[in-house]
Amino acid sequence: MKKIHVFMLAAGLALSFGADSFAASVNGNLTMTAVVTAQCVVQSAALPFGVYNSSAIQQNAQIGVTCSNGTSYTVSLDAGAGTGASTASRKLANADGSSTLNYALYQDAARTKSWGNANGADTISGVGSGVSQTIPVYGYIPSGQAARAGSYSDVVAITLSY
Repeated sequence: MKKIHVFMLAAGLALSFGADSFAASVNGNLTMTAVVTAQCVVQSAALPFGVYNSSAIQQNAQIGVTCSNGTSYTVSLDAGAGTGASTASRKLANADGSSTLNYALYQDAARTKSWGNANGADTISGVGSGVSQTIPVYGYIPSGQAARAGSYSDVVAITLSY
């Protein structure tokens, strides 16, 4: 009978400690990773010269560049679509292409540094900050050109290399 009492006492004690009292815990880690890629976006601009009457015209515009923080970039401008144009002498053309107006694009208002596409010579380099950065373009049509009446235009490609 004593054995039964001891057994019952032991069983009762075992049942009185719930399942939680024998639980254990182990810690682990959840590792997070991400990759930030270098990326850049260019915001195109327009540079309207207005009315040309044989007097020189100077106008400016702003190109917007947004690159990932710390991303190096270079901006260049091609010669444009005008027949016979070069980065030193770009050409606005009338609708049928029979008449042109010479013009130039500069990086500064004093017109001392031309815009072009020769890396390191007439391009602009920078480092992205994650927000839009503005880059000036100064356009200039020299005086004394004898052009036909009409509307003239050109398209210059902006290349953003990073």
